[in-house]
Amino acid sequence: MGTNIKKQKLIEKCKKDKYCIIVNKENRYLDCNQFCIIPIVSEYADERYAEKRTYRNWLRLKKYAEKNGFDIEVESGYRSKKIQQEIWDEVLEKKGLEHTKKYVAQPGHSEHQIGLAIDFCLKEGDKFFIEFEMDGSPVLEFIENNCYKFGFILRYKKGKEYITGYNNEPWHLRYVGKKLAKHLFDNDLTLEEFFI
Repeated sequence: MGTNIKKQKLIEKCKKDKYCIIVNKENRYLDCNQFCIIPIVSEYADERYAEKRTYRNWLRLKKYAEKNGFDIEVESGYRSKKIQQEIWDEVLEKKGLEHTKKYVAQPGHSEHQIGLAIDFCLKEGDKFFIEFEMDGSPVLEFIENNCYKFGFILRYKKGKEYITGYNNEPWHLRYVGKKLAKHLFDNDLTLEEFFI
């Protein structure tokens, strides 16, 4: 079967799958009610939430990471519109507009607001390493090369900034389901490239 036919079949399947959506600077997502947001457990912090299937698959990824010597936790999951606005305002005040636009989604344009995004952190002993503190850690390469097995993609990859509109965030995972995640991984595609 040709590559274009395979992709077309996957696109048709995606149209029926609520997890196969794109949320970015151009695509606002407002109907969060179709996702079941639940409280989750994270050693990093209390009061964390995620979409139900996303969290189930996160736990599988976490267990697989543990078997390979990495202790990962949810640093950030679901965020309300209010929390997303607070993050935007705080980064804007501290870092300015250009930096903020590269790293923070405006409210209504964040995957965190639908509960399908998880920012993970690394736990070593009693210390947590978040975001850029993980630079150089083998956990980043491990997650990048294995997260698709659990339906996740590395959403903002290095070298794809001009496509996604965001700088590289190797800690930001997005749940899309196993078939689409494998297709994107195998073809080194972003969601934007897939939906073009």
